Amino acid sequence: MAERKNAKALACSSLQERPAVNLDVPLQVDFPTPKTELVQKFRVQYLGMLPVDKPVGMDTLNNAIESLMTSSSKEDWPSVNMNVADATVTVISEKPLQADSPCAAGSEDPNVSGPVAGPCREQAAEERLLQNEEEVLVECRVRFLSFMGVGKDVHTFAFIMDTGNQHFECHVFWCEPNAANVSEAVQAACMLRYQKCLVARPPSQKVRPPPPPADSVTRRVTTNVKRGVLSLIDTLKQKRPVTETP
Repeated sequence: MAERKNAKALACSSLQERPAVNLDVPLQVDFPTPKTELVQKFRVQYLGMLPVDKPVGMDTLNNAIESLMTSSSKEDWPSVNMNVADATVTVISEKPLQADSPCAAGSEDPNVSGPVAGPCREQAAEERLLQNEEEVLVECRVRFLSFMGVGKDVHTFAFIMDTGNQHFECHVFWCEPNAANVSEAVQAACMLRYQKCLVARPPSQKVRPPPPPADSVTRRVTTNVKRGVLSLIDTLKQKRPVTETP
């Protein structure tokens, strides 16, 4: 009994004297940063939009381009920013707002003083901020972009957007020095969207031809052809001339 007590006491003392094991537990965990979407920006002129009957076709595209070019002059086309991303094509216009209030003109005058000067300066500052406001004219998801291309004039670019219920819109732009860069950017976005669809599609949904049934027409035709060939071979064997021995 004394030996057991001594052994138990030694075990307890060894546990107490054992240094604590340091566990390397990180206090901070680095989460993966979200991937930023690449956006290409172009400064173009927006001719406008026309509804079209077909979702594809260069004839449809060229007709819309010519119609918008002949119905307006180049001076009437507003300058806009076209942002081409992986998922969307956005056309943004800076919204100019002119301040008509007397405070906007008097806020810059150092001679203006008194109780009206403070509110006027605040209102003028708000109006200057509003002048930098942006207006989204067109927002087309790449998945709904049915057709795109460069017109007969290398400065013109257009794309057709499917708005649903068999309605299609053709948006036309004028690019400088040409529409090559804009066209390549939109085409790259469409190709990337197509690749993502292929990767996301499960293998079980891939289109495979169904196996023909046992009594299908193909099998019956194949059997009849084989029989015909065999009968023809037998006929030729029977009609083979007998060679005479000298």
